[in-house]
Amino acid sequence: MKERIKKAALMVPLFLFLLLVGVWLSDHGMGIPCVFYSLTGLQCPGCGVTRMFSALFKGDFSAAYHSNAAIFLLLPILAGIGCYASVHWLKTGSWAFPRWMDWLIAVCAVFLIGFAVMRNLNVLI
Repeated sequence: MKERIKKAALMVPLFLFLLLVGVWLSDHGMGIPCVFYSLTGLQCPGCGVTRMFSALFKGDFSAAYHSNAAIFLLLPILAGIGCYASVHWLKTGSWAFPRWMDWLIAVCAVFLIGFAVMRNLNVLI
């Protein structure tokens, strides 16, 4: 378990650094380009996430919602899944999820796919 804690201690600052770099780039008009959008001209379910986090850091929840409504709404669930998975891995060393978590992840994935289809058909406002 000590080895896993050391690995996690190294990953947290790296994750935060990458998140802050993405937000900084977004604030300075340089954003992170989406490969899917560049290749197809269609928005993926993640398009707008950098702008969303930038708006959240500024406390602008309306702009965050309009940048990527699906991820904004799923953020508490996704954060919970991430926390649960991290604690479970630290305790057991396994990434195996219980069945209910697999279902929750599948529901989130279906929701994101539906969101991507609707946003590209201009169904969403």
